[in-house]
Amino acid sequence: MAEENKPDENETSGSKSNKKLIIIIVLGTLLAIGLSVGVTLFLLMGDDKPDEELDGATPIEEVKIPASYLDVTPPFLVTFNVDGRQRYMQISFSVSSRDAAVFTSIEYHMPLIRSKLISTYGGMDFNLIKTDPGKVELQKKTVEIINAVLSSEGEGQIENIYFTNFVLQ
Repeated sequence: MAEENKPDENETSGSKSNKKLIIIIVLGTLLAIGLSVGVTLFLLMGDDKPDEELDGATPIEEVKIPASYLDVTPPFLVTFNVDGRQRYMQISFSVSSRDAAVFTSIEYHMPLIRSKLISTYGGMDFNLIKTDPGKVELQKKTVEIINAVLSSEGEGQIENIYFTNFVLQ
């Protein structure tokens, strides 16, 4: 009878090794979870240093947005009095900008822009406009006037204008 109450040595050592195995698995799982959380936090935190303090790092280049274009219609028609004769200039152009919201502003303020451009064009020398430097000056003045109107209204800016039709008669 005494022999029946004693647990078998194989049973005791087997249950001890099962407990050790379970403890090892639980510790391994906890370690893996802890490492994954730590690595995730490390990667998400990033660097707290400003760009100037980064050693040996290449600066981040700005991505340049492609230019968009807006045809300004109808064409501008300006009359000149040259040596007692009536002369005409008809020009069409497109404006370019990298900000699409500028185009909405240009369309909204078009009456003011057209008025200022026609007044400026009418005051220019017809013989100067016929030359290449005169056309470049006309282009520069057009950009300046459009940007001045947009700036006074608190809007964005255009980059350039491109003549799509240029007729002098």
